[in-house]
Amino acid sequence: MLLENSPQEAQAKKARQVLQACHDKDDSHQLNYDFRNPFVVCGATYVPIYRGQKDVSCPYCGSRFVPSIEGQLCTICELAAVGADASGLLCSPTQSR
Repeated sequence: MLLENSPQEAQAKKARQVLQACHDKDDSHQLNYDFRNPFVVCGATYVPIYRGQKDVSCPYCGSRFVPSIEGQLCTICELAAVGADASGLLCSPTQSR
């Protein structure tokens, strides 16, 4: 550690300030999730969507959302409506058949 190697006073002061700032941190947002159950996080509300729960996705970027967000603009890519039915990129008319 830097403080154990007898640094210059300015470096020691800066190191102590950084350590103090790191020790004063706490969780500003409490997360409510079950770490044993696989989940994805909603791209708009940041709540966990557990396996088996209903969800909707963005047809462009594939981000997942809770069903109440359906129809709104995707907050991740800001290009598509969440839950919209889209065919994706078509390069040739034969792909649409």
